[in-house]
Parts: sequence; structure tokens; C-alpha cells
Amino acid sequence: MPAAWRSAGGGDEVRAMMLIRANVLAKGFSGIRPLVAQHLCDLLNRGVTPLVPSQGSVGASGDLAPLAHNRTGVDRRRRSRVRRKSRFRRRRARARRDRTDRLASKEGISLVNGTQAMLAVGCLELLHAETLAEAADTVCAMTLDGLRGTPRAFDPRLHAARPHPGQVASAANLTRLLEASEIRQSHITCRRVQDAYSLRCAPQVHGAVRDTWRKPAAA
Repeated sequence: MPAAWRSAGGGDEVRAMMLIRANVLAKGFSGIRPLVAQHLCDLLNRGVTPLVPSQGSVGASGDLAPLAHNRTGVDRRRRSRVRRKSRFRRRRARARRDRTDRLASKEGISLVNGTQAMLAVGCLELLHAETLAEAADTVCAMTLDGLRGTPRAFDPRLHAARPHPGQVASAANLTRLLEASEIRQSHITCRRVQDAYSLRCAPQVHGAVRDTWRKPAAA
């Protein structure tokens, strides 16, 4: 069997693909029965995840291969997996009882014609980018504190002068992380003029990253 999406979370890419596809079908423009979209949601709620190869997508014309495997949840002839193996038999039996015995007209193509695989991966990467942005601010705050730097460069009045929301958000986050610092109080009267670029200009750098991932996230 080719490599499949089997992340520690039980195939997060596949589950995201199922959710996005169900959302598309629920809009009512695909000419299918509502129970098909509902069944995808039921599979998600019960932890049933189809086995989908991580390679082989025809991305230029839609994610036909991954979505074809993704439809296995509504086809009793195909294979699925369950997130918690200890409950495999009970959940699989329950899911099978609720499966549609046969897809009606247009329902087969409605399940495979789309770009939900690449969109699912992209959405998860956006979440990871958000986590990394928060982590970068935390690391910067700890570094500044350890080097006995000053948070004055993060004054919101300085960053409000620029039309960059990410920069403002990063500066505010750094200020919040450092506001209760005991180390800062120990050198509050330090005569150092300014810290290194890598510290005092962190909001400008981290903010650019935030602005980059927020644009597709808002789309």
C-alpha cells in the first residue's frame, strides 16, 4: 500500500478534507441528497477516517485521487480506519448500518470532483503557521528578558504609525509577555541606548509573517 496520511492525530489531512467536502456539498449546488453530506459529518463525529494515499493527486484538475479514496466512507466495499483502534469494531459496525447502500445520480462525481485535499493541507499549514508565530514571539520575549533588554521598542504608539496589523499584533503580544518580568525590574535604570536589531525589530519581522498567513486565512 502506498504511503497514507496517518498523522498522530489520526489522519488530520483526511479529516479536514472530509469536513471541507461536506461543507461544499451542504451548500446545495451539487444536485445530491442531503444525507450524503450528513453522512460525511457522521463519519467525522464517530472517528471513521478513510485510508487516503499521501501521493498521487491530479492537482491540476482537482484532487481526484485523494477524493476518490475519501469517498470510501460512503461505500461499503472500501476500507476505512478508526482513530481509536480499541473501538474499531463497534464504531465500524455502527457506521456501516448508517451507510448509503448505493450512490444516486451525480453523487459519485460530487464526492470526487474538487480541490479539497490541497485546501485541507493548506488550512492545516495555516494553523501551524499561527502556532509558530506565537512561539516566535515567546522565544523573542524570553531572549530579550535573558539579555536584559528593554521592551520600550514595543510601545504601541511606535507601531501604530505603520499600516501593518501583524506588526502591531506582535508588538502587543511581546509587551504582554514581558509586562510582569522581574528581570526587567532588576535593570530598569540601565543606561543602554537600545538593543540589537534582532530584538528591537522583532515585531517588524514577526508581523510580516503574521500578515502573510492572515491574508489567505481571511479569504
